[in-house]
Amino acid sequence: MNIKMLGIDYTRATLEYREKLAFSETRAKEILKIIKDEKGVLGVLLLSTCNRTEIWVSYEDSFKDNVDEILCNFKGVDFKEFKKYFVYRQNKDAIKHIFMLTSGLKSKILGEEQIITQVKNAFELARKCETLDTTLEILFRDAITASKKIKTQISFKNNSFSVVDSAINKIESLGINIKGKKCLVIGNGEMGKLSASTLFKNGADVTMTLRQHHKGDVVIPVGVKIVNFLDRVEILPEFDIIFSTTSTNRFMLKYEDIAKVNLKENVIFIDLAVPRDIDEKIYTIDGVIGFNVDDFEIDIREREILKEKIDKAQNILDEYINNFYKWYFNKDLIGLVFNISKNVADNTIFRVNKMFDDTEKNSIHNASKKSVQKLLFCLRDNLESSEFKKVLDALENNYLIDSE
Repeated sequence: MNIKMLGIDYTRATLEYREKLAFSETRAKEILKIIKDEKGVLGVLLLSTCNRTEIWVSYEDSFKDNVDEILCNFKGVDFKEFKKYFVYRQNKDAIKHIFMLTSGLKSKILGEEQIITQVKNAFELARKCETLDTTLEILFRDAITASKKIKTQISFKNNSFSVVDSAINKIESLGINIKGKKCLVIGNGEMGKLSASTLFKNGADVTMTLRQHHKGDVVIPVGVKIVNFLDRVEILPEFDIIFSTTSTNRFMLKYEDIAKVNLKENVIFIDLAVPRDIDEKIYTIDGVIGFNVDDFEIDIREREILKEKIDKAQNILDEYINNFYKWYFNKDLIGLVFNISKNVADNTIFRVNKMFDDTEKNSIHNASKKSVQKLLFCLRDNLESSEFKKVLDALENNYLIDSE
């Protein structure tokens, strides 16, 4: 197999390191093209979330395998410093990882639903950039399909659960009831909308920032008010809790600006952005409580309670993983299956040539091909790859279209 993954994630690297390798969509497009143009690369996909950055590559044997250096050079960081934080996975290890990741089994917040959207977005971006090959296309499509099945059959929480829910739990663990609290959400992207809608569902009075030129382009969650993004600092004294969720490379809230503002007592700042939106010096201001994305995860005891559901989810994943293996190891034989099925169909038409008109013969030809393909793919799914290839070789070598 020729599938590799290079990644940096929360299990080995702090937010300080992860944010330096985070990607906006524009920058993601650039590096996808750079890596795709490398000799021996067949396909490439980039996944960048608050907890991880991963680059996936399918390749030929001539591939140099220097994606880690390309990544560091592209982001302007020291390769020697970052290499110790990288995770490298290959072939079966990589395949198992993406299935577990997409289903939420590798998230800090077990079973979170946001990760499937993030994987889908990465998949669609690579499609749009034309950097996917058939192997990565099918691998990620199957991982997304498997995660959807898990979502419909297994609930890790009574409702969907995300980092926003975890942040609300953290706030309420401080003895603060979210209901009725005035909350400001800075950012109206995916995470911003998720934050706003989740806060509103929990009874908060929610306002979301919106740049004036985006009015009419952004769908605002039901019940959420909007305010001009440029007014975000001067209106802070009105709010009890501030969530910041943008995807920029600079602070949305700077210490020198916030230090001049007369904030409420015990105001809470939640920074869910990577790179960070909030200057953490703000957290040193009297009366300010601050958290970033690394402060939220599921309790290890809860993982133990959910072990039965985790095992059930893993069984579903194993089925999809095994089907991917069957496809991958037999993909070079697909053309042979189609050739054999066509030969059978041609032979069928040869034998009934005088009995039917052209329209009927065309229908018989198509039906024959599909029947043979179904038969052969049934054999594929129930035989080892080597045995299946022997069957196809025997059919190819001994089946003659003009035999009678």
